[in-house]
Amino acid sequence: MTIDIEILKPEQIDIPELVEFTMVAQKQLDEQLRCGQTEEEVEKYIRGAFKVDIFHYIFARHQGKLVGMSGCYTYTASMVYLDGWNPLVLPGEDYEEIFKLIVSESIKYTKSIGRNRLEIFLMELTDDIRTTYDRVRPLYESAGMRRGNEWSHMVCDLTSSTLKEPEVPEGFTLKPLIEVDNEEIWPSYNATFLASGDQRYLDQTEEQRRENFDDFFDRSKPLEEEASLLLYSGDLIVGFMKINLYSIGGFVNGVGTHPDFRRRGLARLLMTSSIVRAAQNGMKELVLEVDITNRQAIALYEQLGFKKTKGSISHVWTE
Repeated sequence: MTIDIEILKPEQIDIPELVEFTMVAQKQLDEQLRCGQTEEEVEKYIRGAFKVDIFHYIFARHQGKLVGMSGCYTYTASMVYLDGWNPLVLPGEDYEEIFKLIVSESIKYTKSIGRNRLEIFLMELTDDIRTTYDRVRPLYESAGMRRGNEWSHMVCDLTSSTLKEPEVPEGFTLKPLIEVDNEEIWPSYNATFLASGDQRYLDQTEEQRRENFDDFFDRSKPLEEEASLLLYSGDLIVGFMKINLYSIGGFVNGVGTHPDFRRRGLARLLMTSSIVRAAQNGMKELVLEVDITNRQAIALYEQLGFKKTKGSISHVWTE
């Protein structure tokens, strides 16, 4: 089967063609994994992707017909991300061949623009649709994207939380994160995650770790200013919790305590203080994600009221 590959910018896309293709191709995915149930919802999702600073599509065509595609985000200096559950491929006997070809072409594209890491997050996973992941896993792997990490997606219902803000022990202080620039936060953040066992963080280069930090702590993104906190011991930052604001509620985009200050109850103190303040300001739900191997953190989150609702798995190519 002869396949022609195109790499297109958003302004080059025939949106009606892409919407029609997506409606057919995503029928192979469970409903919760689709980018919309109607043509209107799919078009809205596609146009939303165009708002990302740098976004490209990789199209696969057979005799002019669009038979597969993947969307690529390139908003950091060294990494490329595939859009969720991409590639999308039309059903048929050549499905696996086209899927693997598009993954391979995505790797080539990543190299061609000077990036050295390609990653996809397969989100919205629940136990009842695990077989969908099992079906595509070998396709990613055989095309060059190894299995990365797995996370639990946990939600805390703040409307029913009974937590009270604790007293801060002598020698420690809490400070709004918004008052401190990223250069001051970075050393503590980096030391925290290097010692945390976070496998994705450890798998990255120093450059990639800093890029992700700058993205997570991007001050142009809305955050809960009163509930995003830094914990100090004297003049040293020993803990942080940042809550970004989204339409669904709050999302914890960074939480941790410095390795030299663990096992003192400081993580519980910091998170409790943040959760209570977010609830007082009217937030109804708070979401976080945690590596499934980090059992100690999961136990703490459960004690604070978080419950697992779903999960995600990554696949990665690195040079």
